[in-house]
Amino acid sequence: MRVLLIIVVFNFETGSELETNQDFTNEPDCHAAALSSFQELDEAVQIRAMDIPEGQEMLEGTMIAYGEVGHEIGMYACNLLRSWAG
Repeated sequence: MRVLLIIVVFNFETGSELETNQDFTNEPDCHAAALSSFQELDEAVQIRAMDIPEGQEMLEGTMIAYGEVGHEIGMYACNLLRSWAG
């Protein structure tokens, strides 16, 4: 089993940064890595599930990272890869 981490860090000055990592063999490790990445930006980060409006499609399990003052600093999702090479 492989788990893919897709993480987006919002940067309104230079543009958002996208990072992917498929080195995980379970979801808890993936979530821990995402939390650690956001803690580098804001130690007081809070992670919450994204509230998806009815009728909109979004990657399952999308989480939003909020900074200390409550603003969104990024988003991520950990998803099981259905297939992979190798």
